[in-house]
Amino acid sequence: MAAANRQNREATLCTALDLAQTQLSAQVADDASLDGRTTGLVGLNGALLAADLAAKDLLGSFWWSPLPAVVASTALLLRTLFGVDRKGLDLSVRAAVFYVSEGTGRAMPARELLLAELDQAFDFNVARLDRKRSRLQVALVALLLGLAAAGLLIALA
Repeated sequence: MAAANRQNREATLCTALDLAQTQLSAQVADDASLDGRTTGLVGLNGALLAADLAAKDLLGSFWWSPLPAVVASTALLLRTLFGVDRKGLDLSVRAAVFYVSEGTGRAMPARELLLAELDQAFDFNVARLDRKRSRLQVALVALLLGLAAAGLLIALA
């Protein structure tokens, strides 16, 4: 009976470790996607800035009105790419370090420790990705609202 319980616990622990590794892989993909979208929006802002400057004679006296929205959005996007979260994702303990520290011990306690460390990494990454996603959304909304207001100013002038 005890052997069956031990096998069930080991199987459950192995499944949990596989799930944790899959979740970390998904977070890495999500982080790369957010960085790609952020970089793309920085490029769009650069194109908008160039278009505004190129067409300033056509836009009239309010040609400058899109600039605050573009600059604010770009600043937020650059902070997202190079700011507070530049440390990167937490991928948990390095495999070689973990093996050196736990390799002489029993397998179950080592797996439980690894699961706990993967869980901490997951929690750190969730908060980090939420901040990046929020900044990207705020930058996009600020850009759209600013451009709408600028378009209205230009049209009414």
